[in-house]
Parts: sequence; C-alpha cells; structure tokens
Amino acid sequence: MNKKFLSAILFGALMVSSTGTFVSCKDYDDDIDNINKELTDIKATIASLDAAIEAGKSISSYTAVANGYELTFTDGSKIIISNGKDGAQGEQGLQGIQGPAGPAGSSIVPKFKVDADSYWMVSVDEGGTYEYVLNEAGEKIKATGANASADDIADAVGNLIYVDEDGYINIGDYKTSFKYNATIPSMIYNEKDQTMKVTIDGREYTLLMEGSAFNGLQTIVYRKQAKDDMSDIVYAYLLKYKDKDGSRDKDVLFASVPAKAEFKVYPETFSLSDAEFYFSDTYKTRAAVPALSYVEKSASLENGILSVSMRPQNMVSGTNYKTSLDVKMYNQYVSASDYFNVQVANVYSEDIHAYRIFPGQEIDPRKITSTVKTANTWEVADKFNYTEQFNLNDSVNAAVVINQKVMPLAETNIEYTQSFKLIDQDMEITFDGQTINTRQGIFEVKDGILAVKEAYQSSAINEYAGVEVTTTVKSQVEGVDDYVFKNTIFVKAVRPEKEINYGTVDLIPNEGTLALDYATKTQIVSLNVRKFESEVGGRDVVAGDNYSWKNYLLPLYAYNEETKAYEQVSKTNGVAEMASNIDSDELTIADGDILLYYRNGGTNADKDSLFLMVGAKAKLPKTTLYVSPEAQVSGQTYKFSAWNGTFGKNKMPYAVWNNYDAKYFALTLTDVSVTRNFSATVKEEYKAQTIIGKWSADKTTYTLESNVFDDMYTVIPTDATLAFNLDAEKQNDYVKGLITAGTLTFEGNTVKFTAPVDAAKVKELKIDLYDGTVAKDNFYRTDTWKVQSPLKAFAGTANLGKFYDATLAKNTVIDFVTYAKTVLGADKKTSVWNSLVLKDYIDQDVVKYNVKDGKFDLLAAEQSLYRTATSSTGLTFSTKTEGWTIENGKLKCTIDPTGTIYEKVVTVTVAYKHDWGTTSFDFTIEVIRNAKP
Repeated sequence: MNKKFLSAILFGALMVSSTGTFVSCKDYDDDIDNINKELTDIKATIASLDAAIEAGKSISSYTAVANGYELTFTDGSKIIISNGKDGAQGEQGLQGIQGPAGPAGSSIVPKFKVDADSYWMVSVDEGGTYEYVLNEAGEKIKATGANASADDIADAVGNLIYVDEDGYINIGDYKTSFKYNATIPSMIYNEKDQTMKVTIDGREYTLLMEGSAFNGLQTIVYRKQAKDDMSDIVYAYLLKYKDKDGSRDKDVLFASVPAKAEFKVYPETFSLSDAEFYFSDTYKTRAAVPALSYVEKSASLENGILSVSMRPQNMVSGTNYKTSLDVKMYNQYVSASDYFNVQVANVYSEDIHAYRIFPGQEIDPRKITSTVKTANTWEVADKFNYTEQFNLNDSVNAAVVINQKVMPLAETNIEYTQSFKLIDQDMEITFDGQTINTRQGIFEVKDGILAVKEAYQSSAINEYAGVEVTTTVKSQVEGVDDYVFKNTIFVKAVRPEKEINYGTVDLIPNEGTLALDYATKTQIVSLNVRKFESEVGGRDVVAGDNYSWKNYLLPLYAYNEETKAYEQVSKTNGVAEMASNIDSDELTIADGDILLYYRNGGTNADKDSLFLMVGAKAKLPKTTLYVSPEAQVSGQTYKFSAWNGTFGKNKMPYAVWNNYDAKYFALTLTDVSVTRNFSATVKEEYKAQTIIGKWSADKTTYTLESNVFDDMYTVIPTDATLAFNLDAEKQNDYVKGLITAGTLTFEGNTVKFTAPVDAAKVKELKIDLYDGTVAKDNFYRTDTWKVQSPLKAFAGTANLGKFYDATLAKNTVIDFVTYAKTVLGADKKTSVWNSLVLKDYIDQDVVKYNVKDGKFDLLAAEQSLYRTATSSTGLTFSTKTEGWTIENGKLKCTIDPTGTIYEKVVTVTVAYKHDWGTTSFDFTIEVIRNAKP
C-alpha cells in the first residue's frame, strides 16, 4: 500500500487530542500573520530536507520534542520540523491509542508493521508495544496484496487509502476510527528499510538512517502545469464516435489517449528497467471506484525529471480524480509522490485530421480539408524532382485537435496507418487551373513512394499527381470499427532545383554608427550601397535591369526572444516599386516609423543609394534589424517581394534571392538603437538657482515667488515634458510647517510665499524633476533652489567709539543716532555712518543714515513693499548690555554710576523687521563717566 499516506494517517490518529475553539473577528489579522509565518517556515523546512537529501546525509538520531521533531545527522547538523503555532495537534480517533507520557505538546514518532496474519498494527512507544488499527466497527483492518506480511511490508500494495468528506481515514472499504489532520507534518520510522519518512505540505521525503541500505527514490514531487491548483489537471482523452441522434450517453468509445505527468525525483538518475510504476491511491471527491494503469515503457528520465503515461479506467468525463505515483525499485523499495489531479475528456472522430509535413517543420498547422472529390487551391502542393522519388509516408501525418492544439497521433500511443494511391482513372479534379487525372498513366505509387514512370519522364514536368490518402485509426475496443477517412493531396513533378543556400549581408553606415539619439524630425543614415550590391552577388540582383522606377521602401523586422519569432518593428508596410527615385530627404516617413530605402540609380550606378530612414519620435532599444522581403504595393491591399526574397523558419526575413547562385540573403543592420536620452538643465541666466521674488513695475509692491520653473530649464528632447514637484518630505522642518499652514504653495510650477516668512529659515527648497509626469518610474533628479530675502545686509556699519559725560547718572539719555554724525571716520572729515545703508536687490535705499540731520531715512514705499504683515515692525533699536536700555530710540542708563569713574561698552542692535525676516547689525559705544580729555 501507499506508506506515505498511511504515515500521515497514523500520525494524525496518534496525536494527543485537543479541544477546538472559535476566535473572534478581532483576531483575524493575527491569524493571517500566523498562517503566513507557518507557510514561510514550511518552505524553509522543505528546503532543508531537499538539501539534506541531495547532500547524501544520514540520520544518526531523532527526538520527539515539544511541538515537533528534531533530526540529527551524522555530520552534526540538525533540522527542526515544527508542528506549527503552539504545537497544533491532531484529533484522537474513536478508538484512539494512548501515547506515552511526556511534556505537553510533545510529538509522537510512530512505528508500524503488518502482523503475521496481515493485520495493520501501530506502536507509539518506539516499538515497545503494538496495537491494532481498528475500523469504525471496532474490527481489525487487514492489508491487501499477495505478499502483505510483516517480513516484507513493501509488497503490501493495492490498498486504497483516502480521507472521506467527514475527515475520517478510510483503508479500502473500511472507515477507521481516526481523523486525519493534514496541516501537521508527520514522521514515521520504517524499521525494515531503516528510513525515516517525513510528510510535510502533502509531500513525502525519505531520509536514510545511519547504515541504511535503502535503494529507492527519496523524493518524487509532482511538477505542476499551472500556478492555480484548480487549473492544474493532467488530461487523458477518450476518442469516440458521436451518436447519430446526439445522445452523449450513446457515444461509442474506440480509442484513448493516455495522460502524461512529470515529477522531480531524487536521485536524479536511476535504472528505469529496475523500476515499477503504479497508481495505488486513485480516488475522486465523492466516490472511490476508478483506477489508473501505467502505460508500459512510457517512462522517461532526463535531468532529474521523470515522465510517465497512465491510462484511465472507470473514470467519468469532466470529473477530477486525485492520485499519486508509486515507484517500486528492485522489487523492494516503494516511494510515493504527492497528489495531483487527473481528468478524462472526450474527443470525437471529427477532430482527427490528416496534416501536411513540409521540410523544416514538424507538422504544418493547416489540416488537409480536401476530400477525394474536391480540392482547395490554397492547400500548398508538394513538389519533387521528376527524375527521383517522392516519399508520401514522410509528407503526410495524422493528428487530433485537442483544445485547438494539434497533437500528432504518433505521440498518443494510438495505432494508425496511412495508405496512398493515385486517384481513380475516371476521376477528374480541377486544381490550380489544371484538370488532374491519371489516364495518361505517367505517375505510379508503390508502398507510399510516388514516382514518374521511366518512359517519357520529362513530359511530366510541371504536372500534378493527385494522391488519395486513406487514414485508418485503429480501434482499441473490441467490436468497435476502426475510424477511416480519406483526403486528396497534390504533388508536382518539377525540374531539379539547385541546392538553395543561405547567407547574411550586414548593412553598414558610410559614417558613424547606427546608435542614434531620439529626434523630433526624420533622421537619415546613409548606408554603404556598394558593399550591399557586391555581397548579394552583383548589382543586377537588386537593380532590376537598371529600371529607375524600381525603388523600394522596405519594412524592418527584429527577433523576439519571448515569442521565438521575427516580428515587424516598422509601423507601416513600406512601398514597393515607387514611381520615381526621389531623394531620401523628400520621402515622408511617419512619426515613430523606421524603414530601409533603396534608391535605384537606373543606368547610372553611381546614383544607387541605400538609407536607413528613422521617423520623428521613433524609439528603438538596441537590436539587430532584418530587412523585409516584401512591401505594400501602392494603392493596393497586397504586398510585393522587392528582390524575390522569402520568409524562413519562425518568419525569418530573407530579403534578397540571387537566382544565379541559388542563394537567399538576410539583410541585417547590427546594433541599431534610437535612444531617448532625457535631460533637463537650468538655463544659463538662472544658474544661480536662487528665488528672490518679484517687484511691481512702479516698485511699490513685492511678492516672494519664483518664475515658472518650465521657463528656467532647457529640456532634451525638445518634445519632452518636464514635470516638477515640491515634496514636503524632502524639505526642512520650517518649510514643512509653511506647507502645512498654506503659506508656501507650489501651483502652476511656481513657488509662492505668503508673508510673514523668514527667508533665512527657509534657506532652500528641494524641487523634484520628472520626465513627463510625476510618477515613481519617471523620476529624474532633485534640484536645490535657494530662497533669499529681497533685502541685502546693512552696509557701511561702524562702531561709535567713546562717549564722555562727566555728569553721567541714572536716567541719563544718550541720543546715539544724532551723536553718530559727530563721530568722524578715518578721513577725519565725515561721519563713520556716512555710508550706512540697507538696500534691496533692485538697489533701492530702504533704510539710510542721514548725516546732515542725524537720523535714519526710510524709503517712501518701504511699508507697502516690505511691511504688509502686522508683525513687520520696521526699524528698531535694542540692547542687552547690563545697566542700559533703549527708550524712544535712545540709550538710557538704568543704574547709578556716580562716585566713581564709570566705563562701559554698550552694544546696540539696529534691526529692520520686514515681511521676509529681520535684517540687522550691531555697533558699540563706549560710555565713560569722565571729562573728555
């Protein structure tokens, strides 16, 4: 029997029982997280088991631990196989077996055997004691099979073991008292083979115990055909005759196509001749009758992939059946795969057709539809050298169409024959404008070989032989007729052709390379026409007898690695035989198109030209281009071959046919690319990248905003769109606050501030640039733009030196602004504040010291320009010097310095607080209570 399945059953049956509980909705997310974690853990465990098996490791010991198992290998490495969160446990059966005492959540490694009378027994105490496995009636369950004995458990095959709808384990026709918990990994020790079988996630892994002589397969993992388990089905097909009255129940079976499945196995190589294959656990969801039989000699093994075919028995069409593959090696060691789905589908006799076979193709995709009495002229006829023979056996095959796919009967294990004869003497068929019959007796067919009779052979040149093909599909069902159908094919006797050869001519530019930059206008690359005409075998091969009107605008192809075929990259089909040999720069090429232009010089070969024409806005990754053999005929719906070229296998273009040398040439352009290199650079006039704001024409108002960013950048290519974004997350904390408050906006690609804002704290903005649209994949770079106050720093500042007052006392006031005009500078002629000024960036004196009057003058429009916010207080004075304060714009002493000589350096701050920050400077005045020397 399938020991894999039983091991999982026994383990689930022997686990200590636990009480099930319900969880509330609030625990749902935690449950999902736990499930994801457990799936990750299972994958890691499977990977560890695979690695251990492939490394040839053996188990030296094993231990049942809390919530799982621990395997120790002979090299000292270990693997923990966990049962999942909190040691999830299986349910005990109705006649459950008491496990050994141990810590809560500890796991059991069962041992099993068949007793002398072939009844199943199980041990949960390392073989100390055994008990019988019972069915729901409390009866012992007997193993089936000719040699089911305790001495050779490997021969106990044929037991059908499965889980029914209620979750109970069934062995054969008996329901046991145990339930199976498929979510828990199981381990089972086979004493005879000295192996430990681990079942996890439905897969079985056979690990060798130290000293084991086991020589079977250690893993057999089914290879899925589809990602979705519901779509992963291995199909077998039943070929039937349809009932004349349309009753499917009365359809008659006459043959079947076996199902075929593949498995990843280890060891990757083994002797197929020493292996037996069978499917012992085949069942469907609600009933257990069907079976699968191995198709003899169908097994193949390549690179560790085992392929086997199976024939269904007692299976209902359209119903899913689960099964697993068992492999017995050397009539002793049995291993089993995980489960996979098998389904039977009906195919009918009318789905079987005759097909043509042409050189270079396994089977032509078009079926032969002509019967004996009719013929379709579109069915391409074969041809043969009239002096030789034509093998009909190799030119026609039979296939069945399944789900729109052509499956040759030779691949289905269905026997069939095909016979050939010339059409009847008195039959006439019109094909390709000729009436075909065999009354002249020029052809003969013998054993599937068509030939022209020796007499008058040359008279058969260009004549068709009509051959009747009779296909007989052998019935596999006794008493049911074979399926027989007939078709007619046509074979033409022709003169011997020269052996066709193939070559390649690479078209190269006269200058530079074929690596082009994206452009918004048509690009023209002149190619070496002399090299081209020479390497295809001569100018006369392509120049068309010097007809100047034989000019061609030809499409281009490229090879697609995904589809494994050549596909047209040109957007249009070109033009065949253009009316005049116009210059390349006079051609109109559609945007995004790319074509080859051959300009015929007529009788003047020096005027022959060859160009690669690249339309505006075309883009092309680096590739090799192939010139098409055909182009559109102007004003027509069909195409014309310019140089009698053709398409080869996978539609490879051969643009030129050299009839003199019987050679096709593929014309290639190597390493062609049209690359759109996007770039955005700040224009020279904005290279300072500083936002300084805008003044009105009359210089009475001001706003702190930028120009439109689009106007400050040069973009390549010229048709590109540059997008901008002010990402709050990339700004400093002060700027983030402005964005949140709405006092900094970025609309219409313009930065704009609303007063009051401290430009010094803004400092700079990070502006993201994008190619086209603001999207992650289009990000180009981040530029830094400085933000500057509209006012410069105070200029012409100076300290006021020493101030003497012998009567200095508390509340003494010093008018330092007036005093400054008397403090002379280095020239001893003018005040040290003679040049004191605060200018803006349009060179206006916003605050200026008036030496004549000994006061500060303000710009007439300074308030409307720079002090629109209530917090913008304008010109102020302050001091932090101890014993002094500012009152009404003057220094005032707040201490009593009398009785001593008092000397104090007082620092005064002159500030102009405006909408965009505060501009200030400090000066000192040394106050001395003493007479001026």
